[in-house]
Amino acid sequence: MLQVDKRKKRRNRKKTLALLLGILAAVSGCFAYLSMREKEPWPTQTDHRGAIVDREKEEIAWFRISVRGRDPWSAKRNGEGELVIGDDGGWVLDATLGETIEDALANLVYEDVLTENRADYLDRLEEFGLEEPALVAEVRYTDGTEMTIRVGNDSGLEDEDFCYMTVDGDDRLYAVAGSLVADLQIEEALLHPVVQPEIQTGRIDRITIRNAEDEVTGEWRLEGAITDADAAEKWRLTVPAVYPADQDSISELKKNAGNLRLGLYVGEGTEENLEKYGLSKPARTIEIHMAAGATGRISGEGEYQVQEHKEETVAFLIGQSRNEMTDYCLYGGQVYTMNHFAAAALTELSPLDTAARYPVTVALENLSSLEIIRLSGEKDVYELTRTLQGEAEEEEKSKTLVTCRKNGEEINYEVFEASYERLLTVDVSGQLPEGWKKQETEITYVFRTLGGRKSIVELSPFDAIHDAVTLDGCSLFYLIRNGMGQMP
Repeated sequence: MLQVDKRKKRRNRKKTLALLLGILAAVSGCFAYLSMREKEPWPTQTDHRGAIVDREKEEIAWFRISVRGRDPWSAKRNGEGELVIGDDGGWVLDATLGETIEDALANLVYEDVLTENRADYLDRLEEFGLEEPALVAEVRYTDGTEMTIRVGNDSGLEDEDFCYMTVDGDDRLYAVAGSLVADLQIEEALLHPVVQPEIQTGRIDRITIRNAEDEVTGEWRLEGAITDADAAEKWRLTVPAVYPADQDSISELKKNAGNLRLGLYVGEGTEENLEKYGLSKPARTIEIHMAAGATGRISGEGEYQVQEHKEETVAFLIGQSRNEMTDYCLYGGQVYTMNHFAAAALTELSPLDTAARYPVTVALENLSSLEIIRLSGEKDVYELTRTLQGEAEEEEKSKTLVTCRKNGEEINYEVFEASYERLLTVDVSGQLPEGWKKQETEITYVFRTLGGRKSIVELSPFDAIHDAVTLDGCSLFYLIRNGMGQMP
């Protein structure tokens, strides 16, 4: 904040106020000519700086700020020493921004005294922006003293960042730093403390998007617990189709959900405000469900602390646009702004783009068995057995030995591993047309996990060179015929 002993000294101007006034007084024959010219702003001096007010911040009892083109607002100090917005009390002023305003009003500093005679500028109030000031600040201090300052235009001089200012009851015309004026012109909305919702991506197990008709247009669910070892494989797109979700897409979706932040505070979620900001019928709604769970952190003393969290749902209702960058948002019964692009990362996402394009969704480390069943009735069954070698407590010395049996006979696991890793890379070629009817299944893959989950891939004819893929009962895509390859 602006301090007397920390201000950078201004450069000398070729014309000083004293010289200008001397010329105007001495050369009376030129007065008519000078009055016809456009009057130039007065330059500042380098040695006239000083303080109008030098108090402690705690001495400010009340103030009101009026900025041209905005509604005025006020704040007063309560019994706890906090500044509370509104003459009748309201919310506590944001501590950081509130301190900035307090500093400006408790230590009011000027750059120069341009004139001590009110008559010198009385007929130039409009030119200096003081007829209708850009900013008016009224202050009452704890000893009952009151002060009103009126700030007009900036000087318009190159390399001279100052504005014209007067103080009620004082005839002088001051030059004050533009930074001081900026500190007092902070929008009221910026001063309201905003408590951000705590969205922990590790606890998210459902994300739902609704449209203006309150219809679900996209939904993703975790079919299992957030603590499951294979939780990443258990996410499903449930609307507009029930289909396994792509793991990378879900990771990005949860990250975008965790990045949602409230912007400026706008006001209470009254019926009038809901109508005014397009929230009586929100354009979109984002619901984020978080399962009960525990999170840990290291305290300032270096101790690991565990915090238990209850199951909860966080909902953001998105209304009309405020500008190109922000929208109005209803959260917790209050209206805020929200970054348009942060919300659009979820609301404008095409849900089908998050469907798994890899038919095999079970990672090898989670695989228990694989059955391959052909239309002819022929069947191959692969079963994996894992045995821990070495002492379990000596993790660096222990390893897991995996064996594979095909139809009861042991086969080379490394050969199976290589074939399965290739199977995981098979992706679809395109999306099935709407209204497509499934034909008889020619080959079925049944994957079982260590946790008992089952995933079924069915291949049936689509056209001369492609097979339709039905994954866990839902048909969305097709792939090249024989694209799944052969297992050993």
